[in-house]
Amino acid sequence: MMSTISFIQANLQHSIAASRVLSRTLAVKGIDMALIQEPWFLEDHTMGLNIPGYTLFCMSGIDRPRACILLKNMNIWMLPGFSCRYLVVFPINYNDGEAERHLVVCSAYLPYDSEHPPLLRESEELMHYCEEVNLYLVIGCDSNTHHIVWGSTNCGDRGVALLEFLNSLNLEIPPTIVLEG
Repeated sequence: MMSTISFIQANLQHSIAASRVLSRTLAVKGIDMALIQEPWFLEDHTMGLNIPGYTLFCMSGIDRPRACILLKNMNIWMLPGFSCRYLVVFPINYNDGEAERHLVVCSAYLPYDSEHPPLLRESEELMHYCEEVNLYLVIGCDSNTHHIVWGSTNCGDRGVALLEFLNSLNLEIPPTIVLEG
């Protein structure tokens, strides 16, 4: 069981260069978990993320995965009922110094070309599940929506709909932190 967990979230935009930068960042900073969207994918394989000491998890299938998670030396498993091409979900147990805690971690990609509200059925089900059983939930996400709350310069209809849903579950949106160099 872990006492602290470090995360990084990155949309690699299918880029070789971005995959290399992420690999170097993980190696230098020793980050435990990378929540990744749009990994570099070539000939039915996720590329550039074969990093010593890390295990890559994504849903395989007909289409290229849009989300994945890199884990450093952790013995955990995906939650297949919630994981799909666009979501990868893991439960994690950790100790906060006083008690054992349970956390659910998700890497999510919300398609930009959807005609429906931004959330996928699986992501809504995951959020409701965590609320029902009182589990902390951390989501690293490329929501493909615009809202000033998460740093956009404007608010789009999909961004407003997503924010309203997040507020209905009392979820928090932490400030965006950009690592450079």
